[in-house]
Amino acid sequence: MGRARATNVLLISFDTLRQDHLSCYGHPKPLSPNLDELAAGGVLFEDAVVNCGWTLPQHITMITGTHPLKHGLIYLKRPRTLRKSIRTLAELFRDRGYLCFGFANANGYGGGWEYGFWRGMHHYTTVFPYNNMMELLPEAISWAFRMAGSKPFFMYIHTNDTHEPFAASEPFGSKWGKEYINRYEGEVSYVDHYFGMVLKELERRGLWEDTLVVATSDHGSEFLEHGFHEKKLNLYEEISRVPLIFRLPGVLPEGKRIVGLCETMDIAPTILDICSIPVPEWMDGRSLLPRMLGDEPARPSEYIVAHTLHETIYLYEHFSIRDERYKLIRTVPLSKRPERLPGEIGRRFARLASVAELRDGAWWELYDLEEDPKETRNVVSSRPDVASRLERALYRYIETFGYTPR
Repeated sequence: MGRARATNVLLISFDTLRQDHLSCYGHPKPLSPNLDELAAGGVLFEDAVVNCGWTLPQHITMITGTHPLKHGLIYLKRPRTLRKSIRTLAELFRDRGYLCFGFANANGYGGGWEYGFWRGMHHYTTVFPYNNMMELLPEAISWAFRMAGSKPFFMYIHTNDTHEPFAASEPFGSKWGKEYINRYEGEVSYVDHYFGMVLKELERRGLWEDTLVVATSDHGSEFLEHGFHEKKLNLYEEISRVPLIFRLPGVLPEGKRIVGLCETMDIAPTILDICSIPVPEWMDGRSLLPRMLGDEPARPSEYIVAHTLHETIYLYEHFSIRDERYKLIRTVPLSKRPERLPGEIGRRFARLASVAELRDGAWWELYDLEEDPKETRNVVSSRPDVASRLERALYRYIETFGYTPR
């Protein structure tokens, strides 16, 4: 791209950050002025969606560009390490002479050592607390910049602050009120404030013009859209849609908003492409750079597939497949009478049984996202042609990974 210096990279994931709770994505309150400014100076993807509904598979996908069905870190209670044939972004950047840093926290699913998040890192830590990490981050970032010196750096940050229990430090904890949703809004303002301090440190050290900043999330959260709070136990839009913003002055357009589907597994190949590093063939995602530069007006792939498995406690497997208009959801319970499971879990299954169509041991839902963006009307029975098309495509996709669905 004709740059005299190598491009630094700062990739930050705000756990559980809903797309629609950033002002740049249309939230009516000014919750996120720094992220809004980042978007105004870069590229915002309006239709970024997840490949999984919970933290561990999503973050492994984020740093490897591989689908959860390929990397296999999909189990809630069966820890395994990322296999060596799948390399992390840090490993790929380290090969290019970058100094690599990772900052994670007590939520091991977003950065735990046992899963391989540390691979390729020169400096890696998970000492940050489960919540209220962001206020400690600027000092750590300043140290990392001093360590990097004149070397290019790659930095991965996972902050858990926007994850429940929504208990931001004051004045942010009560900034927008005391109700459940207000406390979440306070968390968004909290992370945005301290993220702004990180960006100012980049600028203060003269790194702003040469640093690619990528801001995203692993999934959203629920605020009673389908009857419940908090838990990442569905693949509806409140979970599936995430923010995705790229900024690199002089290389990427400023203030560009791109409509059309993209997915988490596109992030890693896009970062490599922007930095002029070849994208490995084993990555499943595709670079979004051509779309940012206007060379590719539409998404090259027809469908996006997401998968979530909770083999303990919640006892279900979810798949969703979507095109630009429709989303098909397949849910298989792992217990014979899931509606009798304790507490909210059983109530969730009871609700699902009341809206989904049971067929061959699976519950099916189909939503027309153009006419029904809040997914309130299951049209799987009235649109069998669409449901059949998406179901066939889903099974073909699953087969490419040699995975056997429940």
